[in-house]
Amino acid sequence: MNTTFSGKTYVTGNNVTAYQISYNTRWKECGTDAEALGQWLFEPIIPEIAGIPNGFKDKGYEVVVSGVDFGGGFKSNDHPVLTVKGGGIKLIIAEKFNRIFFRNAINLGMPVIICPGILEMAHEGDILEGDIATGEVKNLTTGMMIQGRPLSGRALDLVTAGGLLPYWKKKLNEKKK
Repeated sequence: MNTTFSGKTYVTGNNVTAYQISYNTRWKECGTDAEALGQWLFEPIIPEIAGIPNGFKDKGYEVVVSGVDFGGGFKSNDHPVLTVKGGGIKLIIAEKFNRIFFRNAINLGMPVIICPGILEMAHEGDILEGDIATGEVKNLTTGMMIQGRPLSGRALDLVTAGGLLPYWKKKLNEKKK
């Protein structure tokens, strides 16, 4: 069970809404296909990639760092999380997540860490490593370390299983044996 994820970091500010993760018109075009949605990750907040399929993904980012209320905007659908996953992101570290986005991330198997103070130690392009089981985040570029909040037992089980559906399928198969 892998709980550590690392990669090149993209840093956003505070209050990145679901509509800044991707336009809702893309949600209608792509449905719930994560790969299709991922082509348009952060198109609304990075003008130079607007209209360019995989514009963000081609930059090689694998970790997103954000301030407070990441994924807000009162959207309860899965599209923002699916967009992030489809865009090649392995881990999201935020000072605080929108609670609906956070719950959807867990249910869809997206590794997340709540880490107050992360914006002070992470910079765009840094290589970060985060462990969702311990909450520890290391900046491999600078050598700095910060303690975030580990995922709870059930949330950790869901994420490492790949999400809610794979988790319960596994549980049902174990019960049949």
